[in-house]
Amino acid sequence: MTSTKHVSVMRDEVIEMSKLKIGMTVVDATLGGGGYTLEIYKKIMPGGMLIAIDADITAIKQFEKDYPVIAKDIRIVHSNYSHIRKILKSFDIQYVDAIVADLGLSSDQIEETDRGFSFSDKGHLDMRLDQSQELSAMKIVNEYDKKSLIHLLFKYGDEKFARRIADVICNSRPVNSTQELTNIITEAIPIGVRRKSKIHPATRTFQAIRIAVNDEFEHLKIFLTEGIKVLQSSGRFSVVSFHSGEDRLVKNIFRTNARGCICAQDLPICRCEHKPLVKRITKKPITPSDDEIKNNPRSRSAKLRVVEKL
Repeated sequence: MTSTKHVSVMRDEVIEMSKLKIGMTVVDATLGGGGYTLEIYKKIMPGGMLIAIDADITAIKQFEKDYPVIAKDIRIVHSNYSHIRKILKSFDIQYVDAIVADLGLSSDQIEETDRGFSFSDKGHLDMRLDQSQELSAMKIVNEYDKKSLIHLLFKYGDEKFARRIADVICNSRPVNSTQELTNIITEAIPIGVRRKSKIHPATRTFQAIRIAVNDEFEHLKIFLTEGIKVLQSSGRFSVVSFHSGEDRLVKNIFRTNARGCICAQDLPICRCEHKPLVKRITKKPITPSDDEIKNNPRSRSAKLRVVEKL
């Protein structure tokens, strides 16, 4: 019996699309609760190599506690996945056969009150994936000026009430807990909108602050770009995203690398020698089945995109 509560989204689809075989070298860029990791391990062993990465040391320690035998048989790295090339170099690896990544928070992280990811508990304003970094939600909520907050909520949360929310936050300082922040956000959104919405009124703001705290978009851009470079020919890169900003990044970077030369967008004639690096296996994203959404409501917004190295 393990203590993790996390259920990996579209696990079977990710494993199937990755075309795993015995003896492969694979990167699970988001260890989390280990859902993908365990299935990858079954597919590539014996003789394979699995590198599992996570910025959250708590997730790593929990996996090592839950699966001590497997943990000793794979390479587990406490780092951000944007450092994938450096991580592989440390193991004297240049190319890998497959990469998988689940960009969502695990249920374990959400339900751990002290982490501050959930607006349903009275937790600390933290939201750091890597507890060693300095920037936290407390600093953003209590020290960022109104203009910066508005920009952050628009850019990372697609929050149309960003101005109202930023105004109430600034007028309510100091804000000391997730519960206080949740109440402030709820107060800022018109009651009619709250009644019609299918999601909690604090969802987009918490998402935006978490992304800003962890600089998630910048790390994701680097990870996707570097990940494509370290794939073997015919290697597959599978990414599950959970909101529009993430999915847009994944789609655009995958599409750009599948197109090769993008100069023609700006020039009538292009003579560059850029060539496509990948082909898109999923031109439209794979989404969870109705049964999966019913059993795991957090999966409802997930989208799986896959490319294959040429």
